[in-house]
Amino acid sequence: MDSPVAVTEAPLEDAHAAPPNLMAWIGLGILVLLAFVSFLDRQIIALMVSPIERDLHITDTQIGLLQGPAFGLVYPIFAIPLGYAADRYTRRWVIFWSVTLWALSAMASGLANSFDALFAARVGVGLGEAAVGPATASLLSNIFPKHRLATVFSVYGAGSMLGSAGALAIGGAVITWAGPGMEFPVLGHLEAWQIAFIVTGAPALVLAFLIFMVPEKPRPKGAQNKVSAADWSEVFAFIRRTWAYLLCYVVAQTLLTLVGWGAWTWQPAVMERTYGMSAAAVGSALGIFTLAFGLTGQLTNGVVVDRIFTRRADAHLLYYVVGAVIVTVTGCLAPLAPGPLLYLLALGPMKFILNFGGVFTAALQIVTPSRLRGRMTALTSIVVGLAGFSLGPWVVPFFTENVFHDPSKVNWATALMIGIFVPLAGIFLFFGMKPMRAAVELERGKA
Repeated sequence: MDSPVAVTEAPLEDAHAAPPNLMAWIGLGILVLLAFVSFLDRQIIALMVSPIERDLHITDTQIGLLQGPAFGLVYPIFAIPLGYAADRYTRRWVIFWSVTLWALSAMASGLANSFDALFAARVGVGLGEAAVGPATASLLSNIFPKHRLATVFSVYGAGSMLGSAGALAIGGAVITWAGPGMEFPVLGHLEAWQIAFIVTGAPALVLAFLIFMVPEKPRPKGAQNKVSAADWSEVFAFIRRTWAYLLCYVVAQTLLTLVGWGAWTWQPAVMERTYGMSAAAVGSALGIFTLAFGLTGQLTNGVVVDRIFTRRADAHLLYYVVGAVIVTVTGCLAPLAPGPLLYLLALGPMKFILNFGGVFTAALQIVTPSRLRGRMTALTSIVVGLAGFSLGPWVVPFFTENVFHDPSKVNWATALMIGIFVPLAGIFLFFGMKPMRAAVELERGKA
């Protein structure tokens, strides 16, 4: 039974529910800003593969470990306590300390002088960012009505998209500005890539304080005046009721995350190795590409799905069944492009469609009771983090080294990854549509 003090939410079918107040929209804006700096810290490493490999004497596989398991393995280890913290404690404090941790870890990445030190710093970034997810999902789901959540989470995801573009643009500018490196008091000589880590990580230390402007209702209190949370038996009961939908949802999201994270992680390397572009030119080109296709897709996908959702309860999965077909065709043809412009245009549909984070987050929140959202967000993200974020950046170099035996074939390795995993995701999405309709109807009956 839901808590009597749980935040009141609009019924799924109520398209005329009162709009969120001004502070809710301001809160969304603050969370978008934090998402921006989060992805800025996460993606900056993708632009600096060559200098990091040169200075630390590491391989593509080790770079894949830095971009994959350093993030993806953190979440499975800490998912349960992070999700429980989001369900029990003040979410603003959870987010504040998480942002502070990732900012300090991002700056520590700039001081690393070995693979082990850099890996440890990236684990800190991953841990800080992983803690934000459950708290943010729970917070936004309680200040916005369900029929707007795909749009809201897509707008939130736009912060990540802008951060991804910003990492490329800002990173390229910092690398150009820092040149061969600079001397600093106490720190001594720092290479351009080290300076880029520090410059992009520092702002989050200040921006973390903005989270306290986001509205949040107090947690319910029970015995001994302590904050209460839903029993774990409620979590397991919910999983049993909706297992078919959750299985298809998690597997499909994992496969799409693997492809998206793997493709965009190695995108700069494709541009450099296949088309001979400089780091600065790659940063500018991919920054524009991300804004043109990624940002528009991020915002459009959520709005379209919310509109379809007023007529079909399985809108969130149906949209990506169609998208999987388009992405498979265009992604596999992309390596045939003779130049970088045509290559990016061929990947444009993929960049547009695979911004699914907002839609998929909404697809979980609309079927999940309010008191379970933090833990369900964490639990469903365990597999996504373990397989999607961890293996995605590793799959591409695995194919270059073991299938093509040529690092310059990174574009074909990316296409092979798309051709295998995107159709599989589409199949799971298709079979998840009917269970999703049932799950939505079940939650609608409780609203």
